Amino acid sequence: MFELKYIFTFFLIGLLLVSFPSYAHSQTDTLNYKMDLNFSGRRISGTFSQVVLGGGFNLDVLYKNWHLENNTTYRFNKTNTRLIEDNWYDLVTLKYYPKGNRKLYPGVFSHFDNNLIYRVKSRHNYGIGVGSILDKGAMRLSLLTAIAKGKSTYNGFEFANSERDIATRKNGLFLFRIDNGYAIAKKKINFSYQLFYFQSLKESADYIFRLNARTSFKIIKGLSFFVVYDYRFENVHLETLSNYNDIVLFGINWALSNK
Repeated sequence: MFELKYIFTFFLIGLLLVSFPSYAHSQTDTLNYKMDLNFSGRRISGTFSQVVLGGGFNLDVLYKNWHLENNTTYRFNKTNTRLIEDNWYDLVTLKYYPKGNRKLYPGVFSHFDNNLIYRVKSRHNYGIGVGSILDKGAMRLSLLTAIAKGKSTYNGFEFANSERDIATRKNGLFLFRIDNGYAIAKKKINFSYQLFYFQSLKESADYIFRLNARTSFKIIKGLSFFVVYDYRFENVHLETLSNYNDIVLFGINWALSNK
């Protein structure tokens, strides 16, 4: 069920969008920020009833040698009386650029999600690693490798490709992440993707691959139309489920930036 607390959460995000610019301009010129907010949804009633809601909030703040990135998304899907999606995803990364050097830097991250399709009640990974950013004008490539700890709680305990039949699974993890983006037509069309690979240090068969690819088309300054392809593969999963799921999303995005 779509609870009021979720509406309240996005309301607070909206307030942040209004209040943040005044805060930003009170800082020195070394503060750069970019934030965007998007919503989508549909409702069908009658013989076939469906409510689908979605939203996202991204924040990118650079202050001196510190770089904070946050990516939050939410999807809700109730078809007839069946709840299909009530899923949160949040990724926070904090980077430090020694003497402003981005070719090799340390970073920490925290990742949380829950997913009804995979029957994951909660998953939290956090860790530390090293990264590199290669900025080539129109193209911007970012790499990160990290060691992490993870804890996942499932709605079930019989897993394919694993001998560990427990509902709460704790793992040491190796993480590899790629972020890449490319802009054309005077930045009116932007392509980007984020690729994740999680590998358990306990079981070689326990790994997750996730791809999020996005194309956005600028309408006016700060406003764009986007299409997203989200693919997720989990080699260890509950027995009754598929090892992969994908989805195509589209909607309107509003962004605010001083870059």
